[in-house]
Amino acid sequence: MISLLVGDDFHAINKKLAAFKRSLDHAWINFNYHRFKSSALDEAIDCALTPALGMRKAKLVVVEECNFKQFTEEMMQILQLLPQVPQQTHLVFLAPAIDKRLKVSKFLLSQGKLFEFDLIPPWRTDLIAQSIRTQGRTMGLSLEKNIVEYLAGAIGNDSARAESELKKLASYSNGTKLNLKEVRSLVPSTTQNSLQLAEAIRENNCKRAVKLLQGLLEKETFPLAICATLITQFRTWMWVKAALVGGVRQDAEIAKICEISNPKRVYFLKREVASIPLKSLTQAVSLLLDLEASLKCGRKGDSMLVEILAINRLFADDKVS
Repeated sequence: MISLLVGDDFHAINKKLAAFKRSLDHAWINFNYHRFKSSALDEAIDCALTPALGMRKAKLVVVEECNFKQFTEEMMQILQLLPQVPQQTHLVFLAPAIDKRLKVSKFLLSQGKLFEFDLIPPWRTDLIAQSIRTQGRTMGLSLEKNIVEYLAGAIGNDSARAESELKKLASYSNGTKLNLKEVRSLVPSTTQNSLQLAEAIRENNCKRAVKLLQGLLEKETFPLAICATLITQFRTWMWVKAALVGGVRQDAEIAKICEISNPKRVYFLKREVASIPLKSLTQAVSLLLDLEASLKCGRKGDSMLVEILAINRLFADDKVS
């Protein structure tokens, strides 16, 4: 059996891998569970072709960090051995994305099954709320609309934290209904603090920005979660400013163009970007996306300060444009 686990929701991907792993004979797991980098594809396929040991005869071979765009012709030749992989062996390819137009992608999809695990975009709070409501129900939680909305804002699109916090709420409630005050005390809103960080940067309040960032990191807030909130906020400001520069004036029209679910929020967003150049916002989003990429590549969160200060300087001498 061959599977492709694709996407950036690493928590969901690891849960799927754990489910695959449970099918193995525990007594023989060290002999039947193997992980390889995609650069060692030949070793991975050789391992997959070797029969499993133990009573169940099941084996799990995982090929990590697959960038299918960089698969060479030599790697394609190695993949031609896939039809020979024993039925009891589960060969899994992990990739952040897949371009189905690629030759290698078409071949792999013809041989196996695709599972896609993409994080909900952080600005789609409606979908995040829907996901939290659905997960809560599976855990026996009956959550009021205002609680779901609070959790969506407090947790964001961090699927690992969502599962952890909902389990905590389910354990605390013990079948009873929770109120918003109880939920607030149990689930802190780190997203709100990240939004405060975004405001401090936009206002060129360097001292406050540093203090907020240090506070978030001291609370062990996931650096990618901080970055995701900043990207969402600055991207929204950028879209609103671009709409205004482009001559759009009606709040309802701006809300539609910028995908803002609550048109009443546009009034405040327009005030927030009134004196900020579009160029500054565009550069801020670009720097934040670079920061996100470096964090995903393993960069430590305590090194974020340099980028935050660089972005802060973009708003030092803002003039209307």
